[in-house]
Amino acid sequence: MKNMYDYVNYISTTKTPEELEKDFTEEFIMFRKENNLTQELLALYSNVNRTKIARIESMMHSPTVKNLLQILGPLGYTIKIEKVKKWGNSFFYCYKNIVYSKI
Repeated sequence: MKNMYDYVNYISTTKTPEELEKDFTEEFIMFRKENNLTQELLALYSNVNRTKIARIESMMHSPTVKNLLQILGPLGYTIKIEKVKKWGNSFFYCYKNIVYSKI
């Protein structure tokens, strides 16, 4: 019996989901600090509980799409799904300054 990956043009990365989550969390913290925001101020602007923001940053909680939109929207940002780009024989997924690749 075939599984879903037999039907999908699936592109894997060289990073595990845990590594990708860690990279995202580091970018999330950097984003907050670059905008000179404390967790408390970010919570105030976004109407998302400061405890939830702290849990996202400590990787105790994975944010929902709704939470991310609530956090980013008031600051003039959003999230976006982008097609994985192919350069030569490698696949790359770029998020800000982080590049995830498959050789």
